[in-house]
Amino acid sequence: MDGGIAAVAMGGAGLLTGSLTATFGRDEPAAKAKQSAAPAPAGTPVTVDAASVPVGGSAQVKDPVSGDAVYVVQPTAGQYCAFSSVCTHSGCAVDAPRNGQLYCPCHGSRFDAGTGAVLTGPATKPLPRYRVTKEGEKLRLGPQEG
Repeated sequence: MDGGIAAVAMGGAGLLTGSLTATFGRDEPAAKAKQSAAPAPAGTPVTVDAASVPVGGSAQVKDPVSGDAVYVVQPTAGQYCAFSSVCTHSGCAVDAPRNGQLYCPCHGSRFDAGTGAVLTGPATKPLPRYRVTKEGEKLRLGPQEG
């Protein structure tokens, strides 16, 4: 009898672990998105209206190569930058910037929304940064920087 209860408990723990990974991780949803979405043609620019990125706020676009979310931010008036949503610790998707920080729900890493720098680990590397250029009233996402 005790063996049956233990087996049910172990199965429930496995389901819970899988559910949490799907909720907080990016691997499963990203894999589905990559299978169903056609890749962007080479050279297709990714743009967003500058007005949709308020000071202290962000807009989300997709990296045309990986399909991962990228947050375009305006930390101070007229300064635009963009960061990958992929946590450098374990590859989970970080939440959209809030209160000047990007938070990873998997292990608690926090990143500065203006620089991508690690504020709190376990991550040790900053979020990958993308070049952003302003062309009129549009912001153009460039390649990841060095």
